[in-house]
Amino acid sequence: MFKFLVPILIAISFPLEVLSGQFGLEVGESIESIKNKGVKLQKAENYWYYTRNLPTGNSKLKTYALLVTPKSGLCKIIANTKPTYSNMFGDQLIKEFEFFETALGKKYGKSKEVNYLKSGSIWNRGKDWMMGIKRKERYLRAIWSREYGSNLPSYIYGILLDTEVRKLDEGLISIHYEFTNKDKCIEEQDAANTDNL
Repeated sequence: MFKFLVPILIAISFPLEVLSGQFGLEVGESIESIKNKGVKLQKAENYWYYTRNLPTGNSKLKTYALLVTPKSGLCKIIANTKPTYSNMFGDQLIKEFEFFETALGKKYGKSKEVNYLKSGSIWNRGKDWMMGIKRKERYLRAIWSREYGSNLPSYIYGILLDTEVRKLDEGLISIHYEFTNKDKCIEEQDAANTDNL
């Protein structure tokens, strides 16, 4: 009988939020554990891995980048939409951004929108919107953080919704989820990058 009580005691001892994560993955989860969930990972560099499928992915998101370090495990997920056609004014990309901003706002509450053009940029006309984003002189972002009054789960440090332009008639939306163990992951990345100096 005792063996049946153990899972119940664990569930009572740890709130559900602590045991949860994003897209069916757990904060701090190892590469082996993620692979055991059927996720096919392609290794990049600096502890980054890429995949097209996660256990509970979203149909509007097509690729995922995971930062998973040897000691700290999973600490960041970047989810990307498929590339979207947009005119030079960015109308279609802005509409896609607004869709995700609304959806995330319903779930996580208040955010801070960052919508500006760098001072002195020559890409300051309406028809230069896509070029400004591509040249990283214009930004359209939203940030969810406790600092801005967002209602984030205890395991999420912050969320960034961003717009990216790779071709002048094509852009995508990315959602960056940073978890509470992100600082430890960055320390591991920095240590790996300076090992052979």
